[in-house]
Amino acid sequence: MGVSEKDIEEGLYRGDTVMLSLTTNPRAKMMAVSDGFVKVFARKHSGTVIGGVVVGPRASELIFPISLAVEKKLTVDDLAETFTVYPSLSGSVSEAARKLHTRG
Repeated sequence: MGVSEKDIEEGLYRGDTVMLSLTTNPRAKMMAVSDGFVKVFARKHSGTVIGGVVVGPRASELIFPISLAVEKKLTVDDLAETFTVYPSLSGSVSEAARKLHTRG
């Protein structure tokens, strides 16, 4: 959704990427999820979310906060500060955004 990782790798966009395995997510552990991931892409320096990928259970629901962030030009800080129920798969989106913040 949005800018692809390939676009960043090829230099079409200056951005940072982070991938977070769903196997680290508490809800995923309860569901016995053995694979899957969340990737978030953000512009260097500003942290504006420009894209992302979700692979795993409920991916079509998990991509929504990333889609909204891209459409509304939210930053990784905005996404990281979003309230998520614990434990939930959607917590992985916020956690990935927090990891991008620490790179800033």
